[in-house]
Amino acid sequence: MTETAPVPDTWVGQNVHLRYVDADVPRSLDCVLEEVNDRGVCVAAGEETSFFPWGNVIRLDFGHSRPVRGLRAR
Repeated sequence: MTETAPVPDTWVGQNVHLRYVDADVPRSLDCVLEEVNDRGVCVAAGEETSFFPWGNVIRLDFGHSRPVRGLRAR
């Protein structure tokens, strides 16, 4: 049996890389995951805390780094 990656709610308090859509433009942010719920994610970057609804989230990666090239959200 192979070990599975942890689900995002187990990442709370950890560094993540968030890719999201803002005004139809893909953007990304290195941040700390503060909360995950059925409506979206709350993250902190510097002194700013922001909420991103799931409709705006393209992907969420564990750690502060960009995803490997070739992996793209569709």
